[in-house]
Amino acid sequence: MKPLRVTSIIPSRTAGGIGPVCFFGADALARLTDWEVTLLSLHDPPTEETSGSGLRLVSLGLEREIPSRFLHWLRANPQDLVISSGVSHIEPAFPYLPEATRHLVQIHDCLRRYHQVAINNATNIDGVVCVAHHIESLLKQPLASTGFTGLLRTIHNGARFPPLESRNRHDGPLRLLFLGRTDAFKGVFDLPPLLKELRRIGVPATLSIVGPIDAYLMAQFAKAGVADQVDWKGVLPHEECFQQAAACELLLMPSRKEPFGMVTIEAMSMGCVPMGYDVVSGTTEIVRQGRTGILVPLGNLREWARQIRILDQDRARLEELSRNAIDDSRRRFDADRMGGELGILIEEVMRRERATLERRAPETFLEALPESPSKARGYQVVPPGIRASIRREIGKRPWLCNWILNRL
Repeated sequence: MKPLRVTSIIPSRTAGGIGPVCFFGADALARLTDWEVTLLSLHDPPTEETSGSGLRLVSLGLEREIPSRFLHWLRANPQDLVISSGVSHIEPAFPYLPEATRHLVQIHDCLRRYHQVAINNATNIDGVVCVAHHIESLLKQPLASTGFTGLLRTIHNGARFPPLESRNRHDGPLRLLFLGRTDAFKGVFDLPPLLKELRRIGVPATLSIVGPIDAYLMAQFAKAGVADQVDWKGVLPHEECFQQAAACELLLMPSRKEPFGMVTIEAMSMGCVPMGYDVVSGTTEIVRQGRTGILVPLGNLREWARQIRILDQDRARLEELSRNAIDDSRRRFDADRMGGELGILIEEVMRRERATLERRAPETFLEALPESPSKARGYQVVPPGIRASIRREIGKRPWLCNWILNRL
């Protein structure tokens, strides 16, 4: 029997979190199976190479006629199964994949527009894989209403962690860390008042920020009188982010709603204890309350500061949380675990009898396949400066922001 041919399709290997996560998954599949596994990037400059694990890395460099040119590639490189992740530009091609090719849609975000890809194509896909259970729960009823007969599964993301650095006991001021996009919806505007509250209750602490420098946020730290406690690192290479986590005690994750949280598992793997909000999100699926991290009520900065003070006064407890975080993240969220679960799902998809699919037109469609719509709508037509101001004002209000994100 020939080995399975499996391709994971992504927009780019470098943009956002999808590229790295899908690389980890595809790389693990290549190492753990005898399959022919390809990671296909649509928009990166054209190239083809093979990694040490046997993973085939292909980039098409597509800028126009993207759906048709992708299908030409697929017909020249037949696949038994493809996994598509955040590839909106080729969605018009989904109903026209070769009849023999199974198709899994992977959903990485909790916003409705990302779910809609699976719902719109429910009658011509073979399964949906979600990166978190709270995303799966949002899809169950809408998919059922379409007559979807494929598989719906959750497979948590995984990562390739670097060797663990020894963590020496630290008795000085607590070293806090924020790691990621300095975006209002990530809760960054909770950081200035949190530092101010810590100073008020007598907890010495410093905050390192790894992410794009934001002048408005810098001004908020100055206004709160805590700018002297902030060390802004800017954007760092991925490997240096792990080093920053290894040098800090607490990761602050004030996101209003987190689809998964790669930053969380990566910081935990280095012993940096996560603190986040206790709302339905990826954070609450990762963090085990009181064992691997601390969850506090949404927007309650006084409680957040109180919990930090407890850990400041009980460093043995903090070290226990750190050890637990390391063990839990490296066991539950390792890339090989993710790849193994993905492999099991693929085997199940390939064994299943397929329902009659409402699809797959003859090849004559190829030259006339339309581009995916890119017209800006609604909020996107608002000038960028005004959008940023709206986002800041909403993001400053945890409950409002969470309410809106649950309805988008």
